[in-house]
Amino acid sequence: MILSNEIKAQMRRVGLTQEQLASKLNINQATLNRKINEPDGKNLSVKEALEIGDALKIPPTMLATIFFAKELADTQD
Repeated sequence: MILSNEIKAQMRRVGLTQEQLASKLNINQATLNRKINEPDGKNLSVKEALEIGDALKIPPTMLATIFFAKELADTQD
């Protein structure tokens, strides 16, 4: 599960619109919107998560929490 609210908050913190972020990732804005709002995040690759993290200056220690929250929770059972 992707914590889309955290991604959107970080976009505001660094002053990027979704359109600008999509441009940095070389993807269409509608595609980015679907990827970050998809409940499971299944369409978001690890490479894309890393690129988003880099563009949004998300600390590496937070990447797993933001982009793979459900997967991490599932491994704790």
